[in-house]
Amino acid sequence: MASQQARQFLDRMHENVWEGMDLTPRPPSAADDAEAERIIEDLLRRQAALVSSEELERLREGLYENEQRLRGMTVSKYENARTMQSLHKLADSLERAGRIAGWRVPERPLLGTLPTGRVNVITLLVPGTGEHLVLFESEFSGFTYLAAKAVAEVLPFRRTPDGGAAFELEPAKVRERLERHPESARRFGELVAAYLETGVPYNAPQYMQDRVRNTWAQMLCDSVQLFALGHEYGHILKGHLGRRRPAVWLGGPDLADPEELAWNNQEEIEADAQGLTLSIAAGQSRGHDVPIGFLGADFYFTMTHVIERAINVLRHGHENTSAEAGTHPPSVLRRMILRHVLSRHSTPQIEAAIGLGENMEQAVEMLWHDLRPRLLAAHRAGLRPLGQWQD
Repeated sequence: MASQQARQFLDRMHENVWEGMDLTPRPPSAADDAEAERIIEDLLRRQAALVSSEELERLREGLYENEQRLRGMTVSKYENARTMQSLHKLADSLERAGRIAGWRVPERPLLGTLPTGRVNVITLLVPGTGEHLVLFESEFSGFTYLAAKAVAEVLPFRRTPDGGAAFELEPAKVRERLERHPESARRFGELVAAYLETGVPYNAPQYMQDRVRNTWAQMLCDSVQLFALGHEYGHILKGHLGRRRPAVWLGGPDLADPEELAWNNQEEIEADAQGLTLSIAAGQSRGHDVPIGFLGADFYFTMTHVIERAINVLRHGHENTSAEAGTHPPSVLRRMILRHVLSRHSTPQIEAAIGLGENMEQAVEMLWHDLRPRLLAAHRAGLRPLGQWQD
């Protein structure tokens, strides 16, 4: 249980960071309520053929009761109740999977969000204590979902005999769909541009999506977030101590400089492997198979690489990321090592998972090929990413 001192520290840091970045929290809106209702009704429609009418009604009541609880939750104006509930559910799944595996699961750190200018999760120490803060980039969840949704638009799928759907990620088929639906590439570009220019991915034009693609996008988003948090748990499970360094970019005149735990490259790789094992196990308890569990981690690095390159193009006019700042090894290297680690366990499911990641990478590269010249033109016109984005 996080202490009051940790919560107060996070609140003060929120105030300083949002003010320093000249950002305004996005308040809940009627659009959020409408989206929540759409998701609930879509879920109920999918369950209608699988459960009795009585069970369906109980599910309906439970979902709407939960929605009411969310609307009544008291959270900081800098936090989103739905996001906070989601983070704790992710932690529940990871911790349960860890206990089943026989690992000594640590006490849950204080979870939260913060506009960090990094498409990932950071771990901070509360000054004067041994407590950890595990903070997601404030728009991480929204960006992850919208990125998965945008990529799902370019993936063809076929109906299966059991009434399901199978996506086809072969490059030739993806390229054919892109040629027939060029608006898919435009939507992907609008998402990246909105995120870098405004810090809010939902500022990109929104669009309706068919149920099959949206269900797949939601599963992929869930898998990405399980891995991102599982990586932080991986550091703890591996006993990594990290190197303390002042996170002066998060402090302010009335707040002592927060300390960030900076892991070395070897620790990052070990936490990736541990986090992957943990997130796949947690994902299976949530109905994900091994391939989608692995794809979450793989897609995380693929999209991080897109953002890294996009920032460089907008800021410097080139996409070279060989001199990335920070302690994390480049996302491309981490993705490559993760695939290598998984390939040691040669099974049909593992081979399918790695192939899925490689095909997804190529699909995103096609989208990047379309986006890059647009970003170069924007750079030449004087457009730069928000100052919060870190090289």
